Amino acid sequence: MHLQPVFKNVPYYGGTVAEELFENGLCSPSGSNLTEDDKVRIATIVKKVFKQHI
Repeated sequence: MHLQPVFKNVPYYGGTVAEELFENGLCSPSGSNLTEDDKVRIATIVKKVFKQHI
């Protein structure tokens, strides 16, 4: 979280693992307010991206 602009002035204590995950990870929409249609749309897009890289 320390790499997000809102936290740019907050002290950070740690190594580089979080930075590597931030650079290489997937930040997907989440939350309790996602509708079933939202979830289907997100899953469809993720599956499409992975199929392109196989």
